[in-house]
Amino acid sequence: MITRLAHPTRALRAGFSLIEMMVTVSMLGIMVGMVAPNVSKDISHSRVNSATRVVAADLEQALSMAARQRRPVRVVFDGSAKEIRLIDRVSGNLISRRALGDLSEYKLYSVAGSPSTVDLLPHGVATAPTIVTLSAGGYSRTVTMTRGGHVRVSP
Repeated sequence: MITRLAHPTRALRAGFSLIEMMVTVSMLGIMVGMVAPNVSKDISHSRVNSATRVVAADLEQALSMAARQRRPVRVVFDGSAKEIRLIDRVSGNLISRRALGDLSEYKLYSVAGSPSTVDLLPHGVATAPTIVTLSAGGYSRTVTMTRGGHVRVSP
């Protein structure tokens, strides 16, 4: 004897209802919305920290280059272009250009150097102490270089 179900379509139904899917998707959306600001903040901090390390390394490289070639190297901080240029002061040739703005991997909001131009002399001395401030997303770091050529990164 075969027993039949009262509602045969109900026994074959499998899966989720539309309401269950909507609740799940909305909960997922709320969780992503809570996590996204923290991830964005971490990314901007990482970009500023990376750019700070690169700028410090560029300044140390410029000091080394001036001593090695026995020629002064000029460092130019261009805040409007958000870049740092190293120039051979004697010949005027561009040695290197470091972009830090929107078109670079760092995407910094602000690059400020004080003074905007400093010369690094072959005997390891800078013409002025230098402060470079890099910032993005409300977070900033500072690279300082003394007249004696000591480069330091500070928060």
